[in-house]
Amino acid sequence: MKTKSTLFKGALAVLTMAAAINAKDFSGAELFTVDEVQYGKFEARMKMAAASGTVSSMFLYQNGSEIADGRPWVEVDIEVLGKNPSSFQSNIITGKAGAQKTSELHHDVNPATDQAFHTYGLEWTPNYVRWTVDGKEVRKTEGGQVSNLTGTQGLRFNLWSSESAAWVGQFDESKLPLFQFINWVKVYKYTPGQGEGGSDFTLDWTDNFDKFDGSRWDKGNWTFDGNRVDLTPRNIYTQDGMLILALTRKGQEQFNGQVPKDDQGDPVVSSSSVVPKSSSSQVVPPSSSSVMGIQQVRTPQMHVKETRTFNAKGEHVKEVRNRYRVNFKY
Repeated sequence: MKTKSTLFKGALAVLTMAAAINAKDFSGAELFTVDEVQYGKFEARMKMAAASGTVSSMFLYQNGSEIADGRPWVEVDIEVLGKNPSSFQSNIITGKAGAQKTSELHHDVNPATDQAFHTYGLEWTPNYVRWTVDGKEVRKTEGGQVSNLTGTQGLRFNLWSSESAAWVGQFDESKLPLFQFINWVKVYKYTPGQGEGGSDFTLDWTDNFDKFDGSRWDKGNWTFDGNRVDLTPRNIYTQDGMLILALTRKGQEQFNGQVPKDDQGDPVVSSSSVVPKSSSSQVVPPSSSSVMGIQQVRTPQMHVKETRTFNAKGEHVKEVRNRYRVNFKY
């Protein structure tokens, strides 16, 4: 991590992390885009991992938010908490490191997130943030925290184990290894009124994970307080057109199983699709209208918690060039 106040402090933090890394008994994974963008739509077709004590996620995050130097915290989450795989937690995190403001809601998913593939979507605009599952709106937040989501964010996915049993359940290591499967990812630019069918989003790129595109993605190599795993590149794989994140015991970072079949498969190709840079040899999938063509239905929001503030637990980062978020028990 870069220095919070002086180069000496930053160097000391890195040395401390270097000594601590690999000290944990378990390994997780994090995938993140090299580039950050301001606004857009983000979709991923996934079968999540879930066992008590774990977190399987897709989220937007502004690199460096965790540095306590007065800069804003900028983050939008989709998190499957292992104690309840039949739902996911949506969240916006703003404020500053040491005084984060959150707005968690929980949303039912059927079939359960770890039993079937679903298409998860995030839309981020200057005016709202919107969450969708299989093309149906489950939450839309306007104003408030949305106005504090300034600058840029990158797309991230991770699989780890929180030490907060109250948040995610008691950890059951007998369930390891666990795997989160990502069939495809699509990212859209925010282009008000100029997208397909007059939508506000235009397809920028898609990845069907026929291979790993190191120019687009990077792999986390760090840990943080409250996390019982080290996030390692060794637990990220591509196989049979699927990106796989793993949660394993230390020294068992591998995938020897069978990749599950996604009955929907890759999205149908649209003749109006722009063909952007892709890590896949396949034709790029369509923009949002074919996926989002289902009538938008606002579903009830459950287990609402008011926006509140948490004190930071602190964070640890191994690599100087990468920064990382702090997770809290919500």
